[in-house]
Amino acid sequence: MTERKDYLDVAKLFAVLSVVYVHSSITYNPVRRTIAAFIMPIFFLIYGIAASGRTIDSRSELWEFILKKGKALLVPYVLWACVYAGSGNINLTFVKGVVFGSNSSLGRAGSSPVLWFLPCMFVTTLLFQLYVNIRSKIDSGRGRIAFALSVMMLCGFVSLLFDGVSSGGRFFGSDIAFSGCLLMIVGRGVGQKFADYLEKRASYVKILVMAALFMLTYIVATLNLPYVERWGWHGVVMALGIYGRYDLFLGGAIAGSAGLLLIAMLFQKVKLFACMGRFSLVIMAVHNLLFTFVKPLCNGIADLQYGEYLYPTAVTIVCFVLCIPLCFLINWAVPELNGKFVPMEGYLTGKVRMEENKNHL
Repeated sequence: MTERKDYLDVAKLFAVLSVVYVHSSITYNPVRRTIAAFIMPIFFLIYGIAASGRTIDSRSELWEFILKKGKALLVPYVLWACVYAGSGNINLTFVKGVVFGSNSSLGRAGSSPVLWFLPCMFVTTLLFQLYVNIRSKIDSGRGRIAFALSVMMLCGFVSLLFDGVSSGGRFFGSDIAFSGCLLMIVGRGVGQKFADYLEKRASYVKILVMAALFMLTYIVATLNLPYVERWGWHGVVMALGIYGRYDLFLGGAIAGSAGLLLIAMLFQKVKLFACMGRFSLVIMAVHNLLFTFVKPLCNGIADLQYGEYLYPTAVTIVCFVLCIPLCFLINWAVPELNGKFVPMEGYLTGKVRMEENKNHL
């Protein structure tokens, strides 16, 4: 049995709050550009770090894995798509858009494009599990490293083939899934060792390394900006399969994700953060609904000095506060919207039930 790492849950919370910050920003300032470089890649890296590395050895285990991922990702995907569309807009166009599962198709379906992440993550986990299974059959340590590098190069090559704006996106974000799989492999191979090493270091070491990583992320994101803007965007938009220069995209994604992990380590003893991190799917899905009345509340802040930074910060904080009771309510009433039920008994005191510490597939 593997101990559950609280900082990974905290990292998921900070990552999804970074998504809220970027989505509520009113200008393309340096902070937004830096955050946008890693807010989606970090979820794939975290999955790789947390992965148990278990192989699937039978058809029954394969179906169990697919059903588990479907329950955790596709069921809430369909439910949230219906919530955003409303009963009056559930028609053939809606069904086609949801079945296709891309950012663009969801927009045309009248639902929320932000939900693209869920079907894409589903495809990515299948690709990553295939990688884990094949790699487990290689006995040589050097052979495993060579295989990992080869798969990463293949994933990068496929991602570059699909790089750019597609009018309808691609089925279930399959183009983005290859970049996601590459990032999962990085998390599995390097991220675990990086996290385990720095988790034991003093707080000032974490802060210094974190500052250096975010500075590197800013520099790389700025260097990548002209390549991204050729598509008409001001930041890396992974949701549309836009990477700019792929090496710069990966550099910013990995450096920024590592920096956020270090912040999470500094706050991992805050049990509320760890708990809310387990509702990252709900926060990701619901924040656009909250914007309807949260943004008007914060409008005055946008006119203040440094309003371009204060306004998205205020919107993010208010959304987080509102999400606390909302997530607990959903967990009690409709846990399917989160893909799982989170046992709350003892969680905020750090005494989580033992089965919740199992490192699942």
